[in-house]
Amino acid sequence: MSADNARQSRDRSLAVVAQQMAKQDVAGLPRNYTLFHEALSGSDPALTRDVATLPAGATQAQIDEIGLRYQLPGFVVLSIANRDEETRRVLDLVGTIAQATLKKQNFVRALETAAESLRSGSASGLADIQAELDHLQANLSETLSAEIGLTKSLELAADRLLMSSNLAEAARTNSLSDRLTGLPNHVALAEKLGLLYAPSAEHRPAALFVVRLVDLGEMAQTYGQVTAGRIVKRAAAIFRKAIKKNDFLARTATDSFAFLFEDVDRSGAKAIADRLVASIADSLVFAGSGEGHYPHMRLSIGVALSTEAFSPQQIKLHAATALESLRAQGSGAGTDTVAIFGDPSRRVS
Repeated sequence: MSADNARQSRDRSLAVVAQQMAKQDVAGLPRNYTLFHEALSGSDPALTRDVATLPAGATQAQIDEIGLRYQLPGFVVLSIANRDEETRRVLDLVGTIAQATLKKQNFVRALETAAESLRSGSASGLADIQAELDHLQANLSETLSAEIGLTKSLELAADRLLMSSNLAEAARTNSLSDRLTGLPNHVALAEKLGLLYAPSAEHRPAALFVVRLVDLGEMAQTYGQVTAGRIVKRAAAIFRKAIKKNDFLARTATDSFAFLFEDVDRSGAKAIADRLVASIADSLVFAGSGEGHYPHMRLSIGVALSTEAFSPQQIKLHAATALESLRAQGSGAGTDTVAIFGDPSRRVS
């Protein structure tokens, strides 16, 4: 595609986004353009569906909630900025509390002065007594007014902090999840591997599998991104059924998944790899709108053993190296499907 064609395509895309936002009466904020562009691209059907269900004239809070749920960068930055703003407001409240405390102290001193005056008889006339009472009433009214204002400020701050905390928790949860499949993502995998090599860990043998859907890119070009997304979601569902309760599964890239199996050594990796390959071959079948079926989906699997690596980074490197050895063979008939790092034959099946 030439530069002019690319620019024209981009301009048309922006025009469609702008029209849809205007139709739904959405503010023309940069982060809103990003959200609607992602939704209209159809790359994430769940995101497209959530944006489509927004009512006309939706509040910015409703829009921000969707953007944060799907971890779009502009909305994540906004969430962090909101937390900073709430922190500033809490610090302001500390000053307000100090002022309210000072007013209470002044009232107590005025009360003590009035009481002492009455006890000593210096306020002998009714006019003097009335003056003391008026002074106390003024101090009390000022103190109560400050207390009421402070209570409202604290309630508002508590509500905002709770909302900010919920948003932060949602952001963390989403930051560890793959938007399309709902599986843990590469960040969650890094945390899991960190625990595997932690000093307090039991250091039981484990195997890291990096699984690549070899034909996904070609299918996306042939059938479109929406269809490719369905294939990925179907593969995720199949993989979920292929693992046990204590096993870990993540989607780590557009066409890649990662598994972490505990209590698995080199010999056990073969049976697991065979099961994964068979699960896709037997179950990943898609009807093509009356045009037959999509091509058979192939897997490439790189395996690394925790007993042969000394850190999370090293075991990931070993698995990636094993996977790359399969890519180097090409995709013709007779090529290996699985490679285990450190295996002379680099072959399991």
